[in-house]
Amino acid sequence: MPWEDAGVILISVLQFSTVFLLIWALFRYPVQPEPPINRRIALAMGLASRDTIFEMPILGQLMGFALLLAKRFPFFRDRVRQDLEACGNPNGYSVDEYLAICLASGIALGLISTVILFVGLSQFDFFLVIFMPLFGFFICLTSLRSAAEKRTKLIGRKLPYTLDLVALLLEAGSTFTEAVNTLIRDEPENDLNVELQLVQSEIEFGTTRAAALANMADRVPLDSLRSVVGAINQAEALGTPLSVILKNQSGMIRNLRSVRAEEASASASLKILIPSMLILIAVVIVVFAPLIIRYIEQGALI
Repeated sequence: MPWEDAGVILISVLQFSTVFLLIWALFRYPVQPEPPINRRIALAMGLASRDTIFEMPILGQLMGFALLLAKRFPFFRDRVRQDLEACGNPNGYSVDEYLAICLASGIALGLISTVILFVGLSQFDFFLVIFMPLFGFFICLTSLRSAAEKRTKLIGRKLPYTLDLVALLLEAGSTFTEAVNTLIRDEPENDLNVELQLVQSEIEFGTTRAAALANMADRVPLDSLRSVVGAINQAEALGTPLSVILKNQSGMIRNLRSVRAEEASASASLKILIPSMLILIAVVIVVFAPLIIRYIEQGALI
């Protein structure tokens, strides 16, 4: 009996040590959250007020624990950072904050599903209890990726028209900065103009124009935008007229868009072939089915 008591005590000590070491390993080295570029600019200008779940009195305290876990979460960080920058990040979330939202969503959905199983159905489904937290986590990631892709497409559609307007303003005697500021004043809510406003803010805080434009190309994953930024920086280094470069880039983007539309139309004709064949087979079956049934039953078509 004393040996059994000693074994129970030893197992309890080992369990406590395991939990303690796990928590200690997670929170031993705190990581400071890295705010996105728009929040850094807002902090520098004294406009850092937000109205998110992290600023709420009660939920903010609960999200603090999820934020501590997110600082130790090593997965999907690059993806979340890229998607936050591509979607514009209107709430100014850092990577840790959005990962905390994903983790909190997964934990909440897992708890709700577990309570429903126990209270409503009086059973326990291990697969569902494991699946629902994963579903809650990945649904947040998927919604962020969807918002980023949607905004990226809008910026890609607006890009050639913006280049034409900047080129016209440059030919009228404006500088590049004046032309961009004019576009921002006309449509401040436009997604591309919001990115240009960030470029202007970075330049005002001491960043070179080439570096600010390169940062914009990194935030918005568009090959056409990277090409435009590279052409602008090269024109600035070589002294080439910028209006000519912008017009050429605008024409190239439109030509590329036309080529992609032609490729899509060509592939659509092949993709529609299979449904057309299935419809044709269904029509043949409907038309000749009575004759086939009569032949099987009576041995004659008439």
